[in-house]
Formats: sequence, structure tokens, C-alpha cells
Amino acid sequence: MKTEMKAGVIGAKNSIQIKTVPVPELRDGEALIKVCYCGICGTDVHVLRGEYGADNFPVIPGHEFVGELVEARGVGSELFAPGDMVVAQPFFSCGNCEPCAQGNDNVCRDLHFMGTRVNGGFAEYVKVLTRKMYRLPKGMDLRLAALTEPVAVAVHDVRRSGLKAGQTALVIGGGPIGMLIAMVARHAGARRVVISEISGYRRECAERLGFTTANPLDEGFDGRLMELTDGKGFDVCFEVSGSKPGIASAVRHCTIGGSVMVVGISQAPHPVDLSAVFAKQLRIQGVRIHSQYNFIGAVELLKSGALDKEFLTMVSEEYPLEQIADAFARAQAPGDYFKILVRM
Repeated sequence: MKTEMKAGVIGAKNSIQIKTVPVPELRDGEALIKVCYCGICGTDVHVLRGEYGADNFPVIPGHEFVGELVEARGVGSELFAPGDMVVAQPFFSCGNCEPCAQGNDNVCRDLHFMGTRVNGGFAEYVKVLTRKMYRLPKGMDLRLAALTEPVAVAVHDVRRSGLKAGQTALVIGGGPIGMLIAMVARHAGARRVVISEISGYRRECAERLGFTTANPLDEGFDGRLMELTDGKGFDVCFEVSGSKPGIASAVRHCTIGGSVMVVGISQAPHPVDLSAVFAKQLRIQGVRIHSQYNFIGAVELLKSGALDKEFLTMVSEEYPLEQIADAFARAQAPGDYFKILVRM
């Protein structure tokens, strides 16, 4: 077994380089994965920019990974064999606090998210908790498998929303997470899913997948959304943009008794029209990452192949690990793409 590996390491703000580092050492309850693909997420870009604090450098970013199991130790390891293709929920939760006991391990009181302050998947090998690891079918497209984590976000958000078959949904922000939420919401039975997005490229992609879109910068935007719901508003509004206009739009266009799901991370506090929340008896709920239960849901959804065609449209470009700096530069530049994968 190798003792050293190549990894993309953020050593300082806005600097990621390929370095040789030690292969992670395992303890009981942990597993070592040889990474095949890892996707770049907006969180990785925030880490690169020092927005998680420079005190956690150096760190290996990345949490959207898939790979081959090398070794697993402790309870649960008997369920796997070296060579299995696996994914893992990419954070370390204590399992003992009240949120964990309630099944809300995504808001654990001692949560350590991989790729921020714990080394992540832009490396030849990554260490995970065995109890958070899942086997994939042989022959599964590993590019699809690399989407498991963001798909889990979508599954978590849709399930938490309480969306029912036959209802309507508005997704505000048509980036990768917004598009995945739209796909999962439609698969869950929504009769109409509308995506609000400024980017013409993203709207065109959404329309090719059969979604209705609207540009919030258009003069007739509000009227168009009301027409699409016969003047009632949407049963569920997913605010994914993290913007002031986005949360205002979600509250404004949500139906009486509807739900506003706060998915996007805001960089500053935004005002909310509490009079509308009161008058329409809205439910506003934040959603963070995904519970392990909903990560399992994402794994099963991907294994089913039901949304393979739709999910694959999210994979835009691939870069080898040696070009990780170029991949991160691309991820920060405006362009016609969704998800960028790094191949190990």
C-alpha cells in the first residue's frame, strides 16, 4: 500500500496546487477510498477564496466523490470488499447529540464537513466513515455516481418540503442544485415545476429538459408566474439563489399555506415580508446539506437509473487532477456549464 499520494491542496487564499501528502491513516470505523472522480462545488470555491477562514489552510477540498474501496475497518466493514465502487456521505457527525439522535445528522452539534476543515476528495485517496459508505452497482457510470452528494441535497430539500404529487413548485436559481431540485421535484410527482433564472444558457438547458422557465429580469415576470398557477401561487418555492430578490420572490409567489424552502446560502441578512408570511400562513424552512437517510435516497435514485438522462446533462467538463488549478479557474469564470468533474 502506498504511503504517499498526489492531492490538490489549498495552501493559501486563492492558491491550489498539486502536492505529495501522506495517504490518510485509518482507525476503526473508517474506510479508505481510491478516488475516481470528484466534482467542484460552490463550497470548494468559497474555501479557495478563504471564506471559511485562512486558519484551516492547508486543506484538501472536495466532497462530491466516487471511488474504489481499498480498505474498511471496524463495525460494518464486513459488508464491503476491496474493489467495490462506493460513495460516502462526506461529513463526520458525532452520532450522540440530540440532532443526530433525531436523524438530523446534517445539523450535528459537532459537524465536520469534508473539504473545508477536514481533508476531502481532490486526492488519490480519501478517508470516510464506514457507516456512511454505500456500494454502487457494477458498471454504473461513475460520472453519474459523482453527482450523488448534490443529488442528495435535492432529495433532502424536496422531501423536507412536503411536496405532494400534483402540486406545483417554483425553483429560484437554475444552477446545478436548482436544476437537480427541479428534476427530483418532478420525479416526486409535481405537476408543474418552474425555474426562475437570469442566465439564458441555463434557461435553455432547463427548457430542453421540459421545464417551464421565467427570467426574473423580464418586465412581465410576476404576471407570468401567476398565470402559470391560475393566480394561486406555487405550493412550494425553493429559494436557491441566496439573493435578496430571490427570497422576496419566494414569499411573494408562494400560495396560501405553502412552503418556502431556504436552500441558498446568503452572504448577508435579507428582509422578509412577514406580513405576507402571516397573511398566507406560510411555512419558511431552512435546509442544510442532507441527512444520511436522504443520502441513501439519492444513492437508490441513482441506482434506479430513472433520471440518468437528466442527471448526465449536469456533467459539463472533466479535468485531470494535474490540471486542478485550471478546473477551479474555470469554475469561477462565467460560462456555459453546470458541473465540472476532476478525474484522478
